[in-house]
Amino acid sequence: MSYNSFLNKPENALRRATELNDIAQPQAALSLLHEILSSRRHKTWSPTYEKIILFYLDLCLDLGRAREAKDGLHQYRNLSQSQAPGSLEGVIRHLIEKAEKKCRDAKEAAEKGESIVKTPGSSEEKQGEQEADEDDIDLFDGNPQSILLSTMSTDPEKAQRETAVLFPALKFLWEVYRAVLDILKSNSKLERLYHGAAVAALRFCAEYKRRVEFRRLCDMMRMHLGNLTKYGGVNVVRFEDGGKNNKVRGWEGWTADSIELHLQTRFAQLETASALRLYTEGFRTVEDIYNILQISKTRRKLPGVNIPPPKAKIMAAYYEKLTNLFWVSENYLFHAFAWYKYYSLCKEYNRGMSAEMKKTQASAVLLAALCIPTTTSEKGSNGSKPLGRDAIQSTVEDDIAKEKMARMATLLGFHTTEPSREAILAE
Repeated sequence: MSYNSFLNKPENALRRATELNDIAQPQAALSLLHEILSSRRHKTWSPTYEKIILFYLDLCLDLGRAREAKDGLHQYRNLSQSQAPGSLEGVIRHLIEKAEKKCRDAKEAAEKGESIVKTPGSSEEKQGEQEADEDDIDLFDGNPQSILLSTMSTDPEKAQRETAVLFPALKFLWEVYRAVLDILKSNSKLERLYHGAAVAALRFCAEYKRRVEFRRLCDMMRMHLGNLTKYGGVNVVRFEDGGKNNKVRGWEGWTADSIELHLQTRFAQLETASALRLYTEGFRTVEDIYNILQISKTRRKLPGVNIPPPKAKIMAAYYEKLTNLFWVSENYLFHAFAWYKYYSLCKEYNRGMSAEMKKTQASAVLLAALCIPTTTSEKGSNGSKPLGRDAIQSTVEDDIAKEKMARMATLLGFHTTEPSREAILAE
């Protein structure tokens, strides 16, 4: 059968790819389907193309070809984004579910001491791993540190099983998350799917203790938010023609649901940062949340835009997560202020709050305030004061510390830019 017949009738290509896979030639089937998806001859979506991409992604999953899976998703996004967004959503959900299942199975196999049966395309899998992007070197590589840690493991055989069985599945799943977030970063119609994938990627980082990947994920989502803030029409009342005049492809403008979804995702990011004890990322996430709140504030000032302020329930959940972040990072001053803001919101807006709960939270606020260590200025200067160069250095350090505290107080929405132990106790 000629190549043109495959292009004219995608059904023939799908049938031929199935035959190739049945005779243990999955790589040939993958190449054939990739040519069909990347062909520029036909730009009209049909259900056959959905069957092709699903089979194509299953082959990528079996062969461990993350790069090909990403390229196939991009090709199918270009084909179906405007004509069948529901199909694109179903395909992405299919890929994520299959990749997560493979990861769970690999984890169970590694824990039980089993090995996953290789498919006939194991040689292609090795070739695909060798052709991985340079950006993935930090993940599961054989650097001296990982080798040393494996020798220090109490169970070297388990470490070897994880390297052979679990790590390839983790790597593929991580690449799937990255590809999905990149494809959906400005798609208003599939915005909930984007944030669902982001939360799933955050759970992945927390479950498998992937700190490097968590930092990359935060940087990626921060870049997406920055592009939407800069080019997404924060000051535009509405886009004409369904967002076609917008500089960001597929973005139809900021709505109340968009802002709430971004906040919910950043709350999950904040919780993951606390779980991984990455306090710097946690504080950067606080700044991201502040920027999202500023977008909401800017939108509310526009005439004809009806966007309510963030719900008190959402902000209470935010300050509740901040109490954990500041506690584990031993920032007791802002820990107390976060408790105070959480208690104030619950007391004002939670009508079902019982008297016992109010008493418990008030006690928590008081104890958090008493945990704040007293500074030298609060104790009084009974000892000798620093002189000369030491005095200048001490003054500069104090000014820097005050500037950082004022900046954090502004980001957190506290009523004062000079938070102190006396201020919280006076409340």
